[in-house]
Amino acid sequence: MSQLPKTVIVGLQAFNQGNYYAAHEHFEDAWRATEKDSREFYRALLHLSGGFFRLTQNRPRAARKFFTRALHWLHDFPSPYLGLDTAEIKSRIHMLIASIDNGQPPDMILKQWDHPITPIDRQEYYDETVDHRF
Repeated sequence: MSQLPKTVIVGLQAFNQGNYYAAHEHFEDAWRATEKDSREFYRALLHLSGGFFRLTQNRPRAARKFFTRALHWLHDFPSPYLGLDTAEIKSRIHMLIASIDNGQPPDMILKQWDHPITPIDRQEYYDETVDHRF
């Protein structure tokens, strides 16, 4: 049974609260600390949160680059992976990129595509000592 590291859980909580910069930092910490295959999965999450952060700065072209990189890093991961629905995450990223390409304003993109990322089965993937409120 795989568990999400505490820093990833905290990153997901920050992401789900709209604190994309903090989420990016937590995912980056997990990426740097991991030598397993999941390392690149965490890299994808840090790029995803970075893209959302760029949207909050009204920088859609920069956001698009982050989202494109996130797709690249997610490419080889099955769904689910570490309890997260990677197929849904990839689908969301494709829609984010399409929204940017269609010239939709960043604030509208955020309203439309800012959905929480939650584990499919919270019980199976969490360390019991961590606060898991999303």
